[in-house]
Amino acid sequence: MGHQLKLILIAALLAMFSSSFVLAASDTSQFKAVPADELRDLASHQQWLHLLHYRQHPYTFRFISQNDSPEFFLAEKGKTNAHEELVADLSAFLLTDQADNASAQCRFPARYHWLKHRLPQVGFVDQPCSEFDEWRDELNAHRLTLIFPASHINSPSSMYGHTLVRMDREDPSSSKLLAYSVNFAANADPTDNELVFSYKGLSGGYPGEVSVMPYYVKTNQYQHMEYRDTWEYELDFGSAEVDQFVRHVWELQDTAFDYFFFDENCSYRLLTMLDAASSRSDLAADFKMKAVPVDTIRALYSAGFVSREVYRPSAASVMESNAALASEQEADLARTLVESDIPIGDLLAGVPGESQTRVLELAYSYARYLSVKKKQANPVLRKRTLQILSARSKLPAGDVFPAPRKPEFRDDEGHGTARLSVGGGYTGEQWHGDINWRIAYHDVLDPSKGFSPGAQIEMGDFYTRVTEDGDVRLQKLTLVNVLSLSHKTRFQNPVAWTVSAGLDRFNHEGSELYSRFNLGFGRAWQLPLGLRDGKRLSSARLFALGDLTARADNQFDDGYQISAGVRAGWLWQGRLNQEMIQFRWQPAALGDDTPRRELTVEEAFNGFDNVQLRFGFSRQWASSEATNSWKLTYAWYF
Repeated sequence: MGHQLKLILIAALLAMFSSSFVLAASDTSQFKAVPADELRDLASHQQWLHLLHYRQHPYTFRFISQNDSPEFFLAEKGKTNAHEELVADLSAFLLTDQADNASAQCRFPARYHWLKHRLPQVGFVDQPCSEFDEWRDELNAHRLTLIFPASHINSPSSMYGHTLVRMDREDPSSSKLLAYSVNFAANADPTDNELVFSYKGLSGGYPGEVSVMPYYVKTNQYQHMEYRDTWEYELDFGSAEVDQFVRHVWELQDTAFDYFFFDENCSYRLLTMLDAASSRSDLAADFKMKAVPVDTIRALYSAGFVSREVYRPSAASVMESNAALASEQEADLARTLVESDIPIGDLLAGVPGESQTRVLELAYSYARYLSVKKKQANPVLRKRTLQILSARSKLPAGDVFPAPRKPEFRDDEGHGTARLSVGGGYTGEQWHGDINWRIAYHDVLDPSKGFSPGAQIEMGDFYTRVTEDGDVRLQKLTLVNVLSLSHKTRFQNPVAWTVSAGLDRFNHEGSELYSRFNLGFGRAWQLPLGLRDGKRLSSARLFALGDLTARADNQFDDGYQISAGVRAGWLWQGRLNQEMIQFRWQPAALGDDTPRRELTVEEAFNGFDNVQLRFGFSRQWASSEATNSWKLTYAWYF
C-alpha cells in the first residue's frame, strides 16, 4: 500500500511538471510571436515610459524611473531598464490560471491594458481581479477635474497652492462631495513644525505618496480648515483616458516617490499621472527644474485640456464678503453673539427681522472661523453655535447675502513665475550694470494681477553686477524671502510677518558678501483707497514690524552682527503700477555695535502681462556715514 502511494505521488509530480512545461512552452511561443525590434520599439515608446514614470535625470541625463518602490517593477533592473521591465511584464501577463487578485494583470492593470492593445496578435487571457473591479466600480469615474486650492501665505507648506484631481461620476447632478479625489503629498511626520516641514520638503526628506479619498475630506481641509478659495478646472479627457487614469492610480497606491517641494511636488506628480493616462499628453516634459502649481495649470490650458473652470469661495471668503455688506452695528452685534454668554434673544431684542437674519448668519460664519482657528473642540463655542443656528431657524429661510464676487483674475492668469531683469544704476560714485534671475515666484512689486495683495514669496533670486571697473560679481543671492502683510478686518486679526535668508552686500564701495537671516513680526493696515462702486481695484496698506537681522562675515568686529529694530512702510499695488516706501532702523546690535538704517523707495510700472519697468532708490547709513544707490531695471516674466 505504501509502495502504491509513492507511485501515485511520483505520477502526480510528473503530471504537474509536464503541465508546467507545456504552459511555459506555450507562453514562450506566444512571446516569440513578437519580433525583437517591436519589443525594443515598445520599450522606448513614450507611453510605456510614462507608465513607468521614466524621466531623464537633469544631471546624469540617464533615463530612470522616479518611482522608488521595488514593488513597482517586476524586472530586477526595471527602475533603470525599460526594456527589461517590458519583457518581465509581458511574460507575467501571459501566465494563465492565476488565483483571483494574484496575477500581474491585477497588480498593473494600466500596463496590461496598454500592452494588450499594442500587441493584438498575442493571445492574452484576462485573469480575475475582483478587488480592482470593486474598487473601480466604487470610484465610478467618468470625468476628471483638477482642483486648485489657492495659495495660503500664512502657511509655509501651502504658499504656492496645491493641486489634486477629482474623479467625477457620470450623473452630473450627483454631489461632487461624494466623488473620490486623487492626491499626491509628502508623508510627513505629524510632529514636525512648519519650519522642519519646509526644510525637509525642500531637501527631499519625505517620501511622496499617492492617495485616494472622498473629495469631501479634502474640501473640508482646504475650504474650511485652511480657509482657502478653490478653483476647479474640468479636464477634456475622454472616457478611455479616464479609465486608464483610474487603472494607473491603482498601480501607484502603496508605492513611493521622492517628494521635493520645488519640483517633484503634488502638481508635477499629477501631470505625470495624466501623461500616463493619455497618449495626447506629455505635460511634465517642460517641468525639469521647478513645478509651480499655477504653471502646471497653464500647461493644461496650452495643451487644450481645460474645458471650463469653476470658482468655489472658502468659508473665510464668505465671512469677509458678508461682513463687508453688513453695517458696522450688525458686524459688532454678530461678534457679541458669539463671544458673549448673554441670551441671544436678549441681544436681538429690538433688532428688525431682516437685520436679525443678517446678524445670525454672520455670527454663524464667525463661529465656524473661530472653531477652525483654534483647531480643537470647544464645548462652549459649540453650544453657542447651536444656539445661533436655532435662532436662525426660527426666521424666514432664504439668502440675505449675495454670493462672494468671483475674482476678476484667476491665480493662473498672473505673470510668469520666473523673472529675468536687466538694468543699471549708480551706487556711491560708480556706475554698474545688473542682471537678475529669479527662479520663483512673486514679490509685492511684481504685477499684482492674479496674486494675493500684500503677499510675497521668492526663492532662488540671483543678482549679478558688472562694475564700472569691469569686475563681475555676485551682488546678492536670496534663498527664500517671504513677506505676509495680511491686514486686520472686522473678524480676523492676523499677524504680519517676514522671513528671509541669503547672501547680500552693503551699498558702500568695497563691501563684501555676508550671509544674512532676517525675521520680523508686526501688523498691517489696509487703507480705504482703490475702491470703485464697492469693488477693490487696488490695494493700499501701511505696515510696521519688529525687525531682527543676523549677519555673519569677517567684516564685522566679532565675525557677526545681530541687530534689532523696526521696519515700517507703505505699499501700493495697483493695476498699472506698484509702489513701496520702506524705512528700517536697527539701533540695537551684538557682535558689531554699528547701528544701521536704510530708506528704500521703489516704483514699478506694468507694461504687458509679462513685462515691467522698475525704478529704485536706497540710502544706507552705517553710523553717520551714508551711501546712495539708484537703479533702473527692465523685467521679463516667463
